[in-house]
Amino acid sequence: MKHLLLYIGFTLLLCGCWNPTYQAFRELENTEFENTPELITAKKAISFIESSQLDSLKEMFPSEILKSAKDSDWEDIMVNGRKAIESNNMPPDSLVEISNTINVNNGVKQIFAKLSFPFIISDVGSQKMYINLITSQGKLYGLNVGEHPFGMRFIEPTYSEPHLDQHSVKYESIKWFRMWYGSGFERNDYGDRFGYYAVSGDKKKIDKLKIDRELTDFFNLINSTKPDSIDFKYIEDKSIGDPEYIYLRFKFDNSPYDRFGEFSIYHHLKDEPGKTEPMSKYITIKHSDKTRYLYSVRKNPKMVELIKKITYNRYDKYFERRWM
Repeated sequence: MKHLLLYIGFTLLLCGCWNPTYQAFRELENTEFENTPELITAKKAISFIESSQLDSLKEMFPSEILKSAKDSDWEDIMVNGRKAIESNNMPPDSLVEISNTINVNNGVKQIFAKLSFPFIISDVGSQKMYINLITSQGKLYGLNVGEHPFGMRFIEPTYSEPHLDQHSVKYESIKWFRMWYGSGFERNDYGDRFGYYAVSGDKKKIDKLKIDRELTDFFNLINSTKPDSIDFKYIEDKSIGDPEYIYLRFKFDNSPYDRFGEFSIYHHLKDEPGKTEPMSKYITIKHSDKTRYLYSVRKNPKMVELIKKITYNRYDKYFERRWM
């Protein structure tokens, strides 16, 4: 009976016409919002991404939001945002998806606009990327770059490519690659001043890196070694600490990988002290969105040796152009 009374009391509180939250709901239902100023704010932020003006972009956020953002968050936004913008012109206002919300905090009302700008990635068929922003009164309160606009539910693909009985990856069949390194807690000199590096390109580009022998040997081990475990996993678990890691992505033109999309290799090179990552005992390999193969670090020391050689090579002059 106590729970029922609490529920009734809460319902009456929301429904009372004097309640600011209830009034905000009513206003949200009955108001046609003028979002021209919010469009201007959002486009200003996108222009900072396009011109790699990270400091100017950060100045658009309230200080309490900046405190919670990591360098890797800004890296993702700047790299993926510029990729989207450079592939397409700014979409017309008619294609921007806009919705409004009202927040009431201690009786103070604030109106927010959620804006999703669609961009077509020209080098990935007709893949659409969205720059999603939350604005209010000339400030930014949210920003991300992804495959979905605000309001679209995240849905895991229902289809899973079956595991292969044996791999047949070949260095000669690489048509695209991307290497992403994060030094994590280590903050060594392999990355840039933020502790990261990224190198990407086509077959001609990877040939210039002079790691064909290491990659060939690594691929041969994948082809000849039985994985210690296989499963299906779409989104990897969030890291516990700030580990040092390497993430390699490839597209191949040989069968069957030419129909899978990306082939990826991920490995935690070193855990932050006192924060052991559950997957640090494996080298994780995927040949599609969900189909995963796990190779034990303990049982495959040669794999570990090769992936470290690939990681700790010097690629400075080939780094992707960094936002400032």
